[in-house]
Amino acid sequence: MKKWGWLLIAGLLALSMAAKGDLMNIFGSKPYADAFFEGDMLNIAKAIKKKDGEVITKLGKAIEDIDAPGKHGMTLLGFAVNDENPVAIKALMALGADPSIELPELGSVAYHAMWRKSDEPLKALLESGMDPNLRDEEDTLIFNTPALEQSNAMQLLVEYGADVNARDTLGNTPLIHILPVRFDDSLYLLNHGADPYAMNNEGISVAYSVQEELEHMDQSTEAYQKMLKIQQKLVEKGVKFPALTPFGERFRNNIVFCQEPHGYMPKAECKVEGVNEFLGEQTEQEKRLDEKILKERFGIEHRF
Repeated sequence: MKKWGWLLIAGLLALSMAAKGDLMNIFGSKPYADAFFEGDMLNIAKAIKKKDGEVITKLGKAIEDIDAPGKHGMTLLGFAVNDENPVAIKALMALGADPSIELPELGSVAYHAMWRKSDEPLKALLESGMDPNLRDEEDTLIFNTPALEQSNAMQLLVEYGADVNARDTLGNTPLIHILPVRFDDSLYLLNHGADPYAMNNEGISVAYSVQEELEHMDQSTEAYQKMLKIQQKLVEKGVKFPALTPFGERFRNNIVFCQEPHGYMPKAECKVEGVNEFLGEQTEQEKRLDEKILKERFGIEHRF
């Protein structure tokens, strides 16, 4: 699943359109059924356009693979999502259609549903039993929702049981992932069970992320005030400031940078330790502060 930002999405779509003619125009609109399908699948696609659940079910039972890709890799469920068609989505899900299948340039069917203008496609998938914690090789759906001000996707996923403390391949939770750029969404997650003490594989905690953002933000901005609200919410939940730096957290949790397997992990899981050549030096001020925090909060005496 691709984690496209707004500008990146626009750039990728523009490049794809240039390379593939009007393909992305087809994907981005609500096209005719024959733009993607032929034969028996075309008949089902026509029933999708008519929102005829009974015909979709009857014809769908007669084909061998409900998820067989049509032209340009589009599936019937992807077509129904693109059409923002809850009736068709529910009929196809009842036939066993798979929302995790990847669509060219669009990510999975489920991902595409989250980014439609209407919330109805995602809601229909969830009402039909789609796993709200659907995972690909990197993360789960909740990591990739649009901002709350533009969509109810995050709220729908949470309502249907999405794990707000799921981890991506770097150990980030959704809160750590969005905190630097989506302040209202971060507060929403904190109010719906997000772990305020969460820390990723590298030792970056929620508290440290907030602390770093506050230190570098313009205090006259609305964004700064929102970040202060996030900090206050963390304090209400028992989080202490100042926060340990990632250096301090790695020491406290015995986390090392490992060559085999590669990445940050507990020392006990590392076969061959290494050095992260891209990591900057810990400043003397950071060292003294970490030493103070380790001693006062955790009873750990250490000199960096």
